[in-house]
Amino acid sequence: MKKYFYLLLMMVMSSALITSCLSDDDSDSNKNTEERTITSGLFVINNGTWGQNNGSLSYFDYENLQTKQLLSGPTGLGDLPNDAYVKGDTIFIVGSTENTIFVVNKKDFSIMKRMSTTEGMGETEGYSPRYITGYGNNIYFTTYGGYVGIIDAKTLTMSQIKYQVGSAPEGLTVGGTSSDPILFVANSDYGNGNASVSKIHLNSGVSDAPITDELISNPVEIVAIGDEFYFIDYGHYDELWNQLDAGLYHYKDGKVTKVIENATGMGVGLVYYNSQVVGYRIVTFNNPYGNTTGPTYSAYNTATGEKTQLTLSGDTGHEIFSPAAIAVDPLRGSIIIASRPKDPDTGYASSTLPGYANIYSSDGKYVEGTHFQTGVEPHMIGFLFDTVTYTY
Repeated sequence: MKKYFYLLLMMVMSSALITSCLSDDDSDSNKNTEERTITSGLFVINNGTWGQNNGSLSYFDYENLQTKQLLSGPTGLGDLPNDAYVKGDTIFIVGSTENTIFVVNKKDFSIMKRMSTTEGMGETEGYSPRYITGYGNNIYFTTYGGYVGIIDAKTLTMSQIKYQVGSAPEGLTVGGTSSDPILFVANSDYGNGNASVSKIHLNSGVSDAPITDELISNPVEIVAIGDEFYFIDYGHYDELWNQLDAGLYHYKDGKVTKVIENATGMGVGLVYYNSQVVGYRIVTFNNPYGNTTGPTYSAYNTATGEKTQLTLSGDTGHEIFSPAAIAVDPLRGSIIIASRPKDPDTGYASSTLPGYANIYSSDGKYVEGTHFQTGVEPHMIGFLFDTVTYTY
């Protein structure tokens, strides 16, 4: 399994986690330098309110605990930005309603380029990009046109190659091995009964038969380990629009099993053993449509199969009201949760007021000073990394 986790490590972060010890050129031969990768901050992609052109990015700096609200409005991320992927010094942000991939400089958050998916792929094929990931020199993204588009990360050009997948594709992830990387794509079919997961061999571009199962009904978020994958399935809705059967599911050897009951979102961290990555720690929240009992949280260790319930604590005064996004810092192991606020007039979660986020330790304890405001409808959380040099 080591070859799978080497690939896993590459995919979770675009920056290396490896530390190195080098001899110093200084005349003092006792001095050494050590380079380490650190998490410098995190960002939140905010959907905004549909039709209001108020999508945005919120940045939280780990060093000074300060927040910046950025890229809001029609000159920024426009209407309904949905996902992002960091490659080197560049953030690729998906603009669903805008039919655009925004290419953003991670150092100053300026928009360097706007790439039209409908111009690059075709009006139908490039319609409404959804989720994004990367492998090697390529950036891959799904569209509601039923395709995966490809961007060359070096030249910032859109490839003429595109992969046709299933209906209403959402999340995508790279698994397989370094010699045979595989792109898995969660095709939701909007929950209409024809959901599947596409399997594309990236070296050859050949697609296997779509993976189907009665438990794959509305997959949205997905993460792979080798030929296995875990996914959040939104389930279905009853006649009163209560969301049912949402959860975290696992596909392995042709079989799908539910590993966490009642989950509507996930964040993926890394499990280490003797400084080696051996699996994922998947942290989930459950906040289904029609929920009246409050959110719940769970964690699943893919290396051991252990499942635990998480209880958030220490956040009095700014408790999570309606979780909308969750992430796990791959270096620190801390959990970040973004929430919609409570509407003071209706008592329900607001889709028009700015949200907020908290940072918790791996066991759910609030980290003092890390409560910060986001934009409207926080939707996705990502991390920025830097390399620092220590002399000793």
